[in-house]
Amino acid sequence: MFEKITPEQAGISSFHLVEFFRSLARSGLAMHSVLMMKGEQLLAEYYWAPFHRDFCHRMYSQTKSYVSIAIGLLEEDGKLSLDDPIVSYFPDKIDKDLPPQLMRQTIREMLMMETCHISPPWFTAGDPDRTHLYLNNSNALRPSRTIWQYDSAGSQVLSALVERLSGMSLFDFLSERIFRHLGTFKTATMLKTPNGDTWGDSALVCTTRDMMSFGRFVMNGGIWQGKRLMNAAYLKQATSALVDNDEDGWLAVLTHGYGYQIWHCENDGFAFVGMGGQLTLCFPALDFIFCCTADLQGNPKGYDAILRPLLDLVVYRMKETPLPRDAAAEEALAAQTSDLKLLTATGKAYVPFADKLNGKTYLCATNRTGITEFTFTFEGDGGVLRYVNAQGEKELPFGLCRNEFCKFPQFGYSNDTGGVRTTDGFLYDAAVSAAWREEQKLALRVQIIDRYFGNLRAIFAFRDDEAVVTMFKCAEDFLGEYEGTFNAKQKRE
Repeated sequence: MFEKITPEQAGISSFHLVEFFRSLARSGLAMHSVLMMKGEQLLAEYYWAPFHRDFCHRMYSQTKSYVSIAIGLLEEDGKLSLDDPIVSYFPDKIDKDLPPQLMRQTIREMLMMETCHISPPWFTAGDPDRTHLYLNNSNALRPSRTIWQYDSAGSQVLSALVERLSGMSLFDFLSERIFRHLGTFKTATMLKTPNGDTWGDSALVCTTRDMMSFGRFVMNGGIWQGKRLMNAAYLKQATSALVDNDEDGWLAVLTHGYGYQIWHCENDGFAFVGMGGQLTLCFPALDFIFCCTADLQGNPKGYDAILRPLLDLVVYRMKETPLPRDAAAEEALAAQTSDLKLLTATGKAYVPFADKLNGKTYLCATNRTGITEFTFTFEGDGGVLRYVNAQGEKELPFGLCRNEFCKFPQFGYSNDTGGVRTTDGFLYDAAVSAAWREEQKLALRVQIIDRYFGNLRAIFAFRDDEAVVTMFKCAEDFLGEYEGTFNAKQKRE
């Protein structure tokens, strides 16, 4: 399936791909991978170091689209009807009388994100069973099948339904019915929720090639290598624009409608979409698929910075027949993509003030991060930030205008199970860089690149013997200790 061809053989000029990759670079995106497929052949496959072909990446809400396919398989098996009320499958999870809106809410309405309420955030709700939490929420806001509003918790309940009716984990069910036939997903997994259910709205971990194969299976209408694995009727509905999802009236690439946990997009395509830039876009009329992974969390323009140039430079310029070989274009593309590296802090690697700051300790005013003191030391093209917080003394190495790969030194973050703090000394893999934005202003960028993705940016601004530090993070359920602004003063020798 992953035989490679040149862009020209797929009807795309390599010069257009050069412009696409230049656009990604100009936008300052933390890209991790990009794959493009025409028919059954790869015309582009690129990874930003340290990511690589075999890296199993968290796909976040792309997982919802996989749940949708599992629901379709159960419907095909006669184990459910899409118009059944969801509460009828979980009588043991209901503690009290429910509002009529929730009593009537159907599986179909949940697939279409037209539900009657949004469940409270489960990370802080104190209930390890997310299905129980969802079904006992009395805050019914509206009749279902009225307003489209993203309901991640509803997708988790649908995942629990798959596991209840199949008697298998979501991953095992999809492996038995789909994945094993594709020959992919051999190293993939799905993380768990605190009660042992699969974290079905967010926690598929797989390679970019894995999700490319799944996109191909869905775009083929349920057929793989001549064998039908799933009925086409459900997939046609699932990938259609069944409801309007243009909430704010500003039409974007992904707001051309919504099907069953699958986005309908511009140019009559459909997409699986995961937080932070995990994307699978399929354009059936062109027999073209685009996949990427990234960490765009905190970047409000991140999706448009990928999708608009993708459509304008690649999709809309694609020819129906192959183009002649263009050696100059191929050479330009090779040069553009020869050294793709993970995003770093931008600015200067050295300013004279660094010599004055080197080794100086700053004592911090009481603040919400719990950091009481910090010290920077610099050597060559890198350095170390040493600090003390509630967990004790910490060291965070960084590169100057480059990434230093290390373990982020905060203990107690989740690993296999979302929302469950680890106690075995587990630490997340991280990429850390710093750069001088001004003579006395140092920017620090931390990128968590583990099963969980997140980013942290800190600004250290100095004047005389004082400093102001501001930290802000974009991460699902961690790095909370690193948010806030505080003052500090240089410790007297």
